[in-house]
Amino acid sequence: MTYVLCDSSSLISLTGACLEGMLYFLHEKHKVRFMVPQSVVEESVNRPLSMKSKIYSFSALRIKDLINDGVVEVTDVEVMEDTRRLLKEANNIFFARGKPIHLIDLGETEMLAAAHELQVPNLLMDERTTRMLIEGPPLLRSHLEKELHVNIMVNRPNLQKFADYAKGMQVIRSCDAAVIAYENGYFKSFQDMEKQAAEAALYKIKFSGCSISFNEIAEYVRGL
Repeated sequence: MTYVLCDSSSLISLTGACLEGMLYFLHEKHKVRFMVPQSVVEESVNRPLSMKSKIYSFSALRIKDLINDGVVEVTDVEVMEDTRRLLKEANNIFFARGKPIHLIDLGETEMLAAAHELQVPNLLMDERTTRMLIEGPPLLRSHLEKELHVNIMVNRPNLQKFADYAKGMQVIRSCDAAVIAYENGYFKSFQDMEKQAAEAALYKIKFSGCSISFNEIAEYVRGL
């Protein structure tokens, strides 16, 4: 049994691309258990369905289906104390002109806290800033300096606390999930167009919100 904690960004990318079937496939055929904290349900389901604008309603309904069908489980683990502390520390790591840069929101932070508490290292997440903070803080600092055109100062004790907390966590983007699904036979129904279907899925995921470059897609396709 493989456990994977999901954030809103990945679920929105997959449902926006009409590819949530990959989660059903991996859950049913390969015993993957996808989990979310309550804040992700609020962010990706409850809030969009309560808004006057219906632009995000279809994805919200599809995510709700995933939950109702038991493919995505809502965890009730109590991590609010850790979440608040981690949120404060993470958003006081990088500073521009003496002011802290807001890096992560409640949904991603609660997911990290739940992952730490449940000892689940696999995170399905498309949110680029949080992923970079976990995988490569120096690259995130460089990215922020280019984006903001200022020198970025670092609170190293807070960075070390975050790094220690997230140690061992592995981020999987929705595009990575598509490749895993391909390798396990999800696109076999396309027969001789299996590779072409996987490539098309990667492009659809990109334009549904996943942070993946065209060069990365080309590299993935070469490896299929």
